[in-house]
Amino acid sequence: MGKEENKQDIGFIIVFIVFSLVCLCMYGVHRIYGFSLFPDEFGYWASAARALGYDFSEVASLGSYYSFGYSVILIPIMKLLSDSILVYRCAVAVNLLLQIVSFFMLKEIILKYVSGKNENLAYILSGIAVVYPSWVFYVQMTMSEALIFFMYVLVIYLVFKYLEKPGVLNGILVAVSTVYIYAVHMRTIGVLVAVFLIVTFDGIWRFFQTTKNWPREKVIKNIKPYIMANVGAITTVLLLILGFVFCILVKNEVTTLLYTNGKINEVYINDYSGQKGKILELFTIKGLFSFTVSIVGKILYFGCASFGLGFLGIYYLVKRALNSDKFSFFILMTTIMQFAVMCIYLMHSADLEATRFDLFLHGRYFDFAIPILISLGVYELIKEPGGCMKMCLSLSVVVLCSVISIPVVLANRTGMKDPHGMLMIGMSYFLDEENGRPAETIFLNLILTLLISCVFVAVTHNYKEKGNALILIVIMFAFIGLSFHACNHFIYKCQSFIYGDIQVADKINDLRNSGYNGDVILLYEGGIEYIDTVQFNLRDEQVKVEYVDDENPFDVEKLSSKDIILVDFNSNLNDELSGKYKKNWESGHFDIYYNNIKGEM
Repeated sequence: MGKEENKQDIGFIIVFIVFSLVCLCMYGVHRIYGFSLFPDEFGYWASAARALGYDFSEVASLGSYYSFGYSVILIPIMKLLSDSILVYRCAVAVNLLLQIVSFFMLKEIILKYVSGKNENLAYILSGIAVVYPSWVFYVQMTMSEALIFFMYVLVIYLVFKYLEKPGVLNGILVAVSTVYIYAVHMRTIGVLVAVFLIVTFDGIWRFFQTTKNWPREKVIKNIKPYIMANVGAITTVLLLILGFVFCILVKNEVTTLLYTNGKINEVYINDYSGQKGKILELFTIKGLFSFTVSIVGKILYFGCASFGLGFLGIYYLVKRALNSDKFSFFILMTTIMQFAVMCIYLMHSADLEATRFDLFLHGRYFDFAIPILISLGVYELIKEPGGCMKMCLSLSVVVLCSVISIPVVLANRTGMKDPHGMLMIGMSYFLDEENGRPAETIFLNLILTLLISCVFVAVTHNYKEKGNALILIVIMFAFIGLSFHACNHFIYKCQSFIYGDIQVADKINDLRNSGYNGDVILLYEGGIEYIDTVQFNLRDEQVKVEYVDDENPFDVEKLSSKDIILVDFNSNLNDELSGKYKKNWESGHFDIYYNNIKGEM
């Protein structure tokens, strides 16, 4: 009877968590019409479009380089469907499926840590991980993050399999998945390096474990058979190196095709070429100081986004790693590597002239490592005594970082009033995009973290006393509520304007069907690249871009009277364009200008 009840509990937990994920995604998908973050999302679709023969290069060149790995998944969606809204929503549905698959893989990973192979507990801890607010948020967008979350879990799952049985097949799977997550975004190079090191260390360790008691002559005599027995490690390492080189070659081709047609080449922003100088700066006093202060903001984000549980997860892994647990050592390595990559890339985010608040309190480059750490942090609270004291120590780090961070943002000369809240979801709950209040935002997040952490301690204490794993679902509810808040705040409310931009594309299609055959030209005066939505909806068009700025005033007269002109609805060129073109139409972020065709009234 006990086993039957246990199976019923497991069934309920699985259905509840999967149903929660579906509801979180489907709740707002009917209100999503297109991109929420520019130009990032468009960058991934631009590569997919190029593979299918469409040319988005002029619009893509307005932004920096975005990697090609995610585009591999977007290509078949774009190939099979023509309606842009349906294409976008289908991509969101794929993100949801990957999130659900991640839930079951996470259960297998966490089950290796849970004593007694308690499946109920493993499923709940996996559920807590998979409803991490940033993950839920990115599932409803076509940023590469949702795929990176999934791929990170897959890499860990496959590496665990490899460490248990280091054969050729497992090695190939590890190498392919690792190269692919790197292809999805080059900032995951920390994962690639960690996999390379763990496979290499594991092979060396196995060699010394096998031969440590052998005479030297026997080692030399048996080295060839040993190498043949470790062909899995050799294969994995070679594939990782070849995959890395392959990604560089493809990246160079993609940047040439898509990102070099603009007035200014922005490729360096998301490329290694823009990071070399930062590494050299680390060897200077000024650079090291900038790096150190910047790290404080990143640690604060980690503490607040995980409500202190992330630090406990690291503590738990360190204990296991010190007891020669290779699995824990690998997760620690990926965590440290990714954190280091983020900190180097954003080392100037705390400088006095820095404008981006989100880059100081940044987590996006590291967010995908947090869910597993949260689950292991919860397990540390329920497994060992002294949970309250451990949480207090964890929260003391958050408080200390807050105390340092508030003077940093107050001293900033720009006020850090450019928040980009979508890129700091774990600390966005009190963010006002219209009225940046960095110090107040940090303080309010600190209070929220302290309050919710107290609830988590109470919940885990109740579990330890009564043994009912279902009480841990309370932690899930907290994350679900925060996920809804983030989606409502940053995705749903902006979609009415996106729908307006889609209508701009529809209007251009109508003009084409009516006989207008001139070029579609954007007069770009800077700012957010809302033209991405229009180009995404006009696959067969290549929207041309003319750059307009104060130093090089644009002569409207050089435009052809046959062209269809797009400008920002607040453009200073509206009066001039009204004099040259007889008709105009406004929707979303744009005004369209065009002339009558022959015979049209």
